[in-house]
Amino acid sequence: MKKKNQKSVSPFFNKIIVRLVWIIILLAIFAGASYFAITKLTKVEKESKFAMIDKQLSYCQELVTAKYRYSDIVTIKKTSGFAKSYSIIKYTGLLRVGIADFTDISYNLSLDGKTVKIKLPKAEILGNDIVKQEVFDEKDSIFVPISTQEIFDEIDNARFQTQEDMLAEGILEDAELYAQQIIRQFLLSLGFEKIVFE
Repeated sequence: MKKKNQKSVSPFFNKIIVRLVWIIILLAIFAGASYFAITKLTKVEKESKFAMIDKQLSYCQELVTAKYRYSDIVTIKKTSGFAKSYSIIKYTGLLRVGIADFTDISYNLSLDGKTVKIKLPKAEILGNDIVKQEVFDEKDSIFVPISTQEIFDEIDNARFQTQEDMLAEGILEDAELYAQQIIRQFLLSLGFEKIVFE
């Protein structure tokens, strides 16, 4: 009698084991498929976010983050004996500071797609141009003439000195901070949650 009970329990036990094996196989297949799907979808989403950042940044070749308008007066005097010449010229310059080439920006996206780490190039002088000039007063003597080149040279020297003074005051650092603020707001508007500048 004991042998008959063992035979009747064994097929029932075998059915349970077979079912458990099938359940484990199905769960493994489901887990593998889920992992594969999540990995692919995450990769696609990450690639689409990279493409979105690239596309938006490609619209901007140069980023001017600071403009400084300044005015100065240049006086040129020449004398020789009793002859004298002078010119008094007022000019207005425009100094532009920012990032010269946006293609130099590098960035990394976190695995969850919420954090962007950005490395910006250093800010630099993008231009220092004369936008206006006018002669206030002048007296010209044929014995000691003041040439146009002398006027341009004097304005260039004064313009360069103004640029050096502004650099000493820290306009490049200010421009970098403004660039970070602009890019941070831009990326937050694209849906990123955290922007880190390296």
